[in-house]
Order: sequence, then structure tokens, then C-alpha cells
Amino acid sequence: MLTSLVKPPPPAIEVRPREPQPTPTVIIYAHVDGAVVAPGVYALPANARIFEAIDAAGGATEDAEFRELNLAAKVADGQKLAVPWRPTAQASGVEDAPQPVRPASAAPAATVQTAAPRINVNTATQRVLETLPGVGPVTAARIVEHRNANGPFTRVEQLREARLVNAPTYERIKNLIDTQ
Repeated sequence: MLTSLVKPPPPAIEVRPREPQPTPTVIIYAHVDGAVVAPGVYALPANARIFEAIDAAGGATEDAEFRELNLAAKVADGQKLAVPWRPTAQASGVEDAPQPVRPASAAPAATVQTAAPRINVNTATQRVLETLPGVGPVTAARIVEHRNANGPFTRVEQLREARLVNAPTYERIKNLIDTQ
């Protein structure tokens, strides 16, 4: 009778390692234009840098100018990245220097800059403002703080008048920004 009182042992519990869950990949879209091999809209990882966006567009052409472009800056979703062309020799005052050869489909630098949509300083986030040449985190934060405290800008010249950017930076960005 004693054997009938003894219960069989419970089944052993099997412990399995947890399967890693895939982390969702966040994709952003950026329009890469200008002095690149294949201009267009590209899907990039959320933390992509400007040099990676240029690589996605087939790389830069031989006459791309990078002096005013921060290749290490992060790309924002919906950003248009215009890789500038190297200035022509006549524009720099050198008359006998050879002219760069641009692909037939490429527009001259002046056309690219005026055709590109401008960044609206009244609606742009600090991160978007930081994509402007010469505008870092401190300057971008000052622009955002000024418009929050004083209302929207009515003219781009107000950035200079309010001493939010210095003269050289203003000259670099005045054709890249707008108030509407």
C-alpha cells in the first residue's frame, strides 16, 4: 500500500535560451542631388551620415566640392542633400584653367542651388538647421530659441540683423533658406 501513496516525480522543466527578437529597422528617405553619379531619392538607415547618402547615390562625381559639406553629419528624414559642384575656373577669376566636365544630365551649380527647395527657418527643426553649411548645434538652437521667443521670421536677413549668424555663414546660407 505504501507504493500507492508515492506520486511519480513531476516532468523535468526544459530551459531554452530566448530567441533574439529582430530589432525593427527604421528607414528614412533622402533626396541626393547635384554632383553625384545617380541623383534620386534613397532609403537609408535612420542613423545614416551624409557620406553614406552620397555612396547610395553612386558616389560623388570628380568635380564635386566638399569644403562646405559636413560629410559626418546625420541625414534627416525628407532631407534634400545637394552636393555642390566645384566652381568653374572663370567664376574664380582664372581664365586659362581647364573647365570641369559635367555629365550631360547635370545642371550647372547655379541652377542646382536655385532649383533646390529651400529650408524654411520658421518650421525647420534644430537638426535640419544644422545641415546648413556653417550652422552647428549652438547656432541652430539660437535660431529656434529666437523664433520661439519673437515669432516667425519675415525675412532671411533677420538672422543677420538679430546676430544669430555671422556674416560669412549668412553669405553661405542665404540662398539655401527661406521664411515661407
